[in-house]
Amino acid sequence: MLTTHHSYRDYIFVIAYQADNPAYTVDFLDIPEIITSGDTLPQAFANACEALDVHLESLQKLGLQLPLPKHQMQVKAA
Repeated sequence: MLTTHHSYRDYIFVIAYQADNPAYTVDFLDIPEIITSGDTLPQAFANACEALDVHLESLQKLGLQLPLPKHQMQVKAA
């Protein structure tokens, strides 16, 4: 399995690819309710950003508190 980590609006998400399942799946570490994927890595990234925007906008319209990001990206020098 190949995984990449990304950040959007301070929320971390993981895009995973498995050769036996030719789709890129997205998992948000702080918001497991968001489920999305894409046929390509760029499409999965775009779908993840859109899904997060829609989710956060829905929470705001309902007057619910937005979840605080608990995870952070860390860059390590080689």
